[in-house]
Amino acid sequence: MIQIKEDIENTSDSSKETRSVFIGAKVTPTQKEHIKSLAGQCSMTVSDYILSRAYNFKPKARLTKEEAALLQNLDDCRSDLIKYTSALHGMSTKQRMAMFNQIPFMVGWLKELGNVAENVCQFLNAVKEKNKIPSNPKSEEE
Repeated sequence: MIQIKEDIENTSDSSKETRSVFIGAKVTPTQKEHIKSLAGQCSMTVSDYILSRAYNFKPKARLTKEEAALLQNLDDCRSDLIKYTSALHGMSTKQRMAMFNQIPFMVGWLKELGNVAENVCQFLNAVKEKNKIPSNPKSEEE
């Protein structure tokens, strides 16, 4: 049986009740390890993970250390793109023309840099969002 007897506050915003009732389930040692592994991949306790799944919510797996390092590198690239964009905005038209030889190309290039930076920001924000336990269980009919 999985022993989860810790009192954990419900993370939903709509209810401030403390979870204090224990529900047990008999599982094999292999199943227990699998459930613990799945919860760990989502940076959740076993209790939070099982409750989320009971509410039909599928928590997202969190990043590994290697993935987090790659993501940090991507964030550094985004920062560099923003610095380059700012530097180009600070140049005079003559300086930019000398650098790129044609303004339409430069404007298109800056727009693309802005789009890349925005997409990277959206990705970073989505990855950083923590898994939450739904406040209202949704039935499969809805």
